[in-house]
Amino acid sequence: MRSDKKEIDIVWKKKLLFSGVFVQENRLHAIMDRYLKEMTCKQWLVMVVADAYDVPPDLSTLAKMLGCTRQNIKKLAVSLEKAGYVVLEPSKKDGRSLCVWITEKGKKIIENSKKMEEKVHRSLFRDFTEREIEEYFRLSGKMMNGLGYLEECFREMKENGEM
Repeated sequence: MRSDKKEIDIVWKKKLLFSGVFVQENRLHAIMDRYLKEMTCKQWLVMVVADAYDVPPDLSTLAKMLGCTRQNIKKLAVSLEKAGYVVLEPSKKDGRSLCVWITEKGKKIIENSKKMEEKVHRSLFRDFTEREIEEYFRLSGKMMNGLGYLEECFREMKENGEM
């Protein structure tokens, strides 16, 4: 009898964790969008990720890193370009792809966000021990693997006419 209760608890916890991912993402975006003055959270993330590369990345590379479509990244990058934070230029390797070059104005925003980063991390992980952060980091890697499995599952279901 006890094992049934435990199984229900695990099923319920999986459902809560699954929906919690979306809720956490939505809350994080809402908070960041409310307080970032220059751009949206997603625009900022595109810039921070682009800045992490030694050579300006192309839109497809950014899309892969951020887990979204190239079209979505292009839309964000075009709005950043209009605001003067980045410049989109054809790749020297493949003229069909666009690379994201961060401008001086964009670098200033990134530098200012680095000053804020410590406070953000301190606030967000305030209730975590160092050991819990290590464990969360490890478990996040497993979740990323799970997303790959989920994609395979959906692809198979679509191929089999189950969707």
